[in-house]
Amino acid sequence: MYGVNGATLASLYKYRLSGYTEWEGMKVLEDSSACYVLYPQNCGKFLSIDETALSRDEVFTIVTNKDGHGGKGTLVAMISSIASADIIAVLRKIDQQRRLKVREITCDLSAAMMESARSAFPFADVVNDRFHVQQLFTEAMDEIRIDIRHQVRREENEMKEFCQENGQEFVPRKMRNGETMPQILLRSKHALMMAPNKIKPHQKERLDILFESYPLLKTAYGLMGELRRIFNMSLRVSKAGFMLNEWFEKVVGTGNESFRQTIRTFKNNYKTILGYFKRRSTNASAESFNAKIKMFRTQLRGICDPAFFIFRLQKLFA
Repeated sequence: MYGVNGATLASLYKYRLSGYTEWEGMKVLEDSSACYVLYPQNCGKFLSIDETALSRDEVFTIVTNKDGHGGKGTLVAMISSIASADIIAVLRKIDQQRRLKVREITCDLSAAMMESARSAFPFADVVNDRFHVQQLFTEAMDEIRIDIRHQVRREENEMKEFCQENGQEFVPRKMRNGETMPQILLRSKHALMMAPNKIKPHQKERLDILFESYPLLKTAYGLMGELRRIFNMSLRVSKAGFMLNEWFEKVVGTGNESFRQTIRTFKNNYKTILGYFKRRSTNASAESFNAKIKMFRTQLRGICDPAFFIFRLQKLFA
């Protein structure tokens, strides 16, 4: 509005129009410094749990109801802690009858999240998000790429030193696409994460050169594609379990240390990963909700008053 002071208008909205002064505020958990807001009436049969950072040092655990579809009735709980004891203590404040009706809760591979979900919702299937599972393998594959790049850089530096000692000019070797191997290793990061049908021609040429020189990366890329195909198929749980076990054996057969640690994580969470094939549920609703929070924060150009920000969130989503 023309001629109206922005700070005055913001103050009027906050203290006179929004209802903020009548809000009870975030409650403090007994025997803990964690604060929380809880809306038991929004607890549905299918939930998601995730964490997000409102600012640099404030990480919140957020439980959402998938049936809310990101609108009113979505927010179940928001807790200023990622400790499983605090999360469990807050979620157990929901009456037992509601908690026993929860059939499924999706989360990432965090042990604290899974422990919280099992303790608070004993009858619910805990399901790991398939995209976090795939990400775990791609991170291991990227570790191999980085190790190879460091090795190539060391060899290149040794060759430069050798040329300097012998008074010769160092000329880097260029591959058939006009790039050096360190450049190919640097620029192939995103292409290695993509499905073959989404790769552009220049990326495909880059990967072909890379795979010719480093067969382990080619094997890893093929295994990543195989894992993606398993998750994309409509399989019964028993069939999916059989195919995942076969895939595990292939990964173990590579003998790479990065993959060995990944397989240990997979096997430790085998049942929760396999739970995806019951209803093909992911944690996309929680990630979408986090994106809405971040967009809202961006529109406000940051958070000056966290309590008022949470008040506005609960007005929109609770």
